Amino acid sequence: MTVAIAIDFENVYKFDSVSEDWKKSTFRPEVMKGEKVPLIVEIGSEAHELLPNVYNLAFGPRGPKGRIDDKALLTYKDYSKVFSTILFTGLTYLNINNGHFIGIDGSNNARAFLYYRIIQKNFDYLDHYFNIYGLKYYVRITRFGKRQYDNPFDFEDVLPSPARIQKGGRTSVDLMYNYFIFNRK
Repeated sequence: MTVAIAIDFENVYKFDSVSEDWKKSTFRPEVMKGEKVPLIVEIGSEAHELLPNVYNLAFGPRGPKGRIDDKALLTYKDYSKVFSTILFTGLTYLNINNGHFIGIDGSNNARAFLYYRIIQKNFDYLDHYFNIYGLKYYVRITRFGKRQYDNPFDFEDVLPSPARIQKGGRTSVDLMYNYFIFNRK
């Protein structure tokens, strides 16, 4: 997949369902095989224990156990419309919940790099709506619990707080943020 994704909140999918608080929505993008696959966008009910007012935004198809499969590999016909719909959900949630932040997990380096490239390519557009922050290796700490510090954990390689993402910033995977935090301007 190329990173020619253009975010446009005027070009989003029709929602099949949306909760009143915008914490959960579903829509059906078309994949390359021609079928429509239901995607779920869900914003966590509880703030992250290490980041006050940050609520995780997860998205993906329903997995075998009924939960969101955020590691699914789908080939969409319109990636721009898919990511625009996901971010539109986050924007609407933030409009309702002043003072909240949403966090999006780049669960592996490839996804983190994709999300960062989408942010950079669409920076001028997104900057009208959001303050955008990155956190490096956030996932590595929180995914396995904050008390798991087995060697060879490199504490020098962890940013302790979110850094504001600027246009034209970091690009090396070694320097890459892998958790992205947005709040409403």
